[in-house]
Amino acid sequence: MKKKTSILLIILCSLLTSRLTAQNDLPSREKRIYELSLIWKEMNYNFVFPEMFQKINLDSLYLEYLPKVEQVSNSYEYFRVLSEFMAHFNEGHTRIFTDKRPDDTPPLDVINFGEKIIISNIARGMSDKIPIGSEILKINDISAVEFIKDSVYPYISAGNPHWKFDKSVSEMFYGAPQSAVKITVKTPQGLENEIKMVYGDKEEMVDTTSFSPIKIKILNDSVGYIHLASCQSNYRRTIDSVFISWIPQLKNCKGLIVDVRGNRGGSTQTWLMMAACLNDSVNNHGTHFSRKHVPTYKMWGRTYEPYNDYYLGTAMEEIRNSPITTNIPDNMKLRQPLIILSNSFVGSATEWFLALMKEEGRATIIGSPSAGCLTEPMVIPLSGDLSAFIAVKKYVNPDGSQSNTTGILPDIEIQRNHKEYLKGKDNVLERAIEELRKLIE
Repeated sequence: MKKKTSILLIILCSLLTSRLTAQNDLPSREKRIYELSLIWKEMNYNFVFPEMFQKINLDSLYLEYLPKVEQVSNSYEYFRVLSEFMAHFNEGHTRIFTDKRPDDTPPLDVINFGEKIIISNIARGMSDKIPIGSEILKINDISAVEFIKDSVYPYISAGNPHWKFDKSVSEMFYGAPQSAVKITVKTPQGLENEIKMVYGDKEEMVDTTSFSPIKIKILNDSVGYIHLASCQSNYRRTIDSVFISWIPQLKNCKGLIVDVRGNRGGSTQTWLMMAACLNDSVNNHGTHFSRKHVPTYKMWGRTYEPYNDYYLGTAMEEIRNSPITTNIPDNMKLRQPLIILSNSFVGSATEWFLALMKEEGRATIIGSPSAGCLTEPMVIPLSGDLSAFIAVKKYVNPDGSQSNTTGILPDIEIQRNHKEYLKGKDNVLERAIEELRKLIE
């Protein structure tokens, strides 16, 4: 009896310790109010799309969310409330960021073909019942698309509808740790199955392919294929080293394909070496702008029209970046016909590469529109590991247009085909090879 009592006390102490730790992770009520107020202040003065405040009344939204941040009971709820606040401004870089998310996922990965959502990886122990390639029909008895739009959309920061949906698919299975989710799927064989999974469970996945930021191979003995999977700054040396080692073989190719699909960005420095070898310039041709504040002009602008934009908070100043120069010798230049593969998951720093090649007319872009995150965010540290990102610099294309609401548009738009995917084929890459052959011939 004593032994059972001791075990029970150990379990209760463990649960109490976990609960206290979770509670201690939550900032105080006063700190939460201050942090929301800090975000409100910085948004008001620095958000680079102040015209959005004509659609979203920032002051009213702030007052609406004050009681919400007061009432949260744990760090997961606090993260969600702040993320929901930021999502109202429809800008991909204006969001809450953390390296240690307080939410978690069950052991599965998904991809989507339009509104068809497919399991691309899953825990080995579940793969017999829910094999890779199964289509997700329902989440907790709600249709998958309805679940995404009702339960995921409100927390997703995105500048356009295609990125809003695709990004929501990629985050549809984030939830409170140790909570459960019921998933209804249709297998590739047409059977309908259900399975319950737990957020935070860690199991070995079916596909354990290791990640590599860059992979290069030769296709059909004449096409150089470069898959640039990430532009995170910590991969820069690896990317440069691998790319340089392949230059002799790439120079012998008749044409080149650079595949940046899925590359969400990182640092423009990561792709500079590659861009300098592929093109004579690494400088974008558009213009950067940021908000401009002069308190005296703001005072005058209330009654004096020439300064009205200062009063309204819409005055902008051009931000001039110093031109980047590279010293790439001619024997490293790759001047063959070039095709770039893009999709909606191409964002931020990687989009600058895409924009550069489009502006230079250097490549044919094939695939679907990019994410539309051609901004730069300021970082506001919050409690713990949280930060608020606010876009403070925007990019205007040489023709005066702005790509955040559309993404960078491909020259040839083609969507990934589900039937071809089930066969292990990549219809977008196959179209790129076909188009490259036309350029070579």
